[in-house]
Amino acid sequence: MTTSQVEERAEPHAKAALLEFLRSRELLNSRTAVTAELILDKQAVRADVVLCDKNDLHCFEIKTARDSLARMDRQLEVYCRHASFVTVVAATRHISSVLSRVAPHVGIYEMMSFASAEPIRVVREPKGSPSLDVDAMLSLLPVRDLQARLGLSNRLRRQDAVAEAASLPEALKKQAVLSFFVERYGKNTRALIRATRRRPIRPQDLEMLRRWRSDGFERDKGLETDVRLPAWCGHADADVYRHVGQSFGPIPEELRLLLAG
Repeated sequence: MTTSQVEERAEPHAKAALLEFLRSRELLNSRTAVTAELILDKQAVRADVVLCDKNDLHCFEIKTARDSLARMDRQLEVYCRHASFVTVVAATRHISSVLSRVAPHVGIYEMMSFASAEPIRVVREPKGSPSLDVDAMLSLLPVRDLQARLGLSNRLRRQDAVAEAASLPEALKKQAVLSFFVERYGKNTRALIRATRRRPIRPQDLEMLRRWRSDGFERDKGLETDVRLPAWCGHADADVYRHVGQSFGPIPEELRLLLAG
């Protein structure tokens, strides 16, 4: 394999190594939920990996040796508004620059050789984000979930629903987002954990985290995740699917037709 081919495959290897590392620390387990390429801030950025437990969201930004750090400051600013914890997972060549640039509360993991027994090394553990904005977290909820989980009027547009929710307790809003995240991504996470129970997580296993999957894919992989379109899909606005839905993987053709109509 050429150096160029190795570099092109570095990010999926990094994601798989990160998930394996999180599992080894018991942070990734059957009670948590994880996804990849989650869109935040109205499609402004994509978080490479997002982990959710019963208390918090944790965003991870991966910077391979091939990546530039040009967008990192903007990415981290968005993550720190949407998640309690943020960590940069960077190749060795970036570590000095990352240490000099990121805020003290941002965690830093170093990516070592993927062939090594321990491909990720902790340089600095993350601390709670001082700029966490629970109202920003509400952007992760489709409007109908926003209304239902917070007891809002079901005739409100998204911006009006968020405005009405502003006076609600922060703990209530945060828990609504966390419970939605676990429900939406939990089945796929448990499928990943089951499929890799006796072996390391590999780059090809990332496919199991995609939100939309055909029945054929599940049969081929021997999975029993029962991933289905959400019950509210016939009523959700196109904006939500363009904004949030892209994070779940390819949209089925029937859903594309629904949005086009």
